[in-house]
Amino acid sequence: MPESFNIQEFERAANRTGVFKGVEIDLLHETLLSWLSSPADPYTVLELRDGKTLAAFAIIGRVSGRESTFDIRYIVLDRDYRLPEVGRRLLAMIDDDLLSKGSYAVIRLETSTSKIGNAGAACYEEGGFKVIGHIVGYYGEQDDYYYLMKTVYKSRPEFSAPPSTEPQKQTTA
Repeated sequence: MPESFNIQEFERAANRTGVFKGVEIDLLHETLLSWLSSPADPYTVLELRDGKTLAAFAIIGRVSGRESTFDIRYIVLDRDYRLPEVGRRLLAMIDDDLLSKGSYAVIRLETSTSKIGNAGAACYEEGGFKVIGHIVGYYGEQDDYYYLMKTVYKSRPEFSAPPSTEPQKQTTA
């Protein structure tokens, strides 16, 4: 954590996206205060900077009672840095950070159409996220709810198909 951490810098970046409402900025403020009082418990803040300028950030929290499951609480690209490579880099930083804490991680994200557009919908798909829930118009007209999930591994395990559930035919000689 930088010695001169500036919460307003993060709030300004979120505001500049145009996709966060006032109450969400208030919640961001509370989340950052919680992180400042106890970094990495329960939140991790990842920053992507262009020199001294905050270009993008993510806030991740471990899911209570789950050792390897994490929620992305915020993923924000400042409007001047809304580029596919910035979104991809931020998602890669999340993967790297979580894999530094364990051999695998389940990553969840609840979001909206407008927030997906902030980072770029293609970034999530390219980053391995799958949509496992979608509610049309949940946040209003043209602003749907999405639930995305992915799993990352340090060393991807080999998965095998489950055994067949069909009864085997008996042959007689």
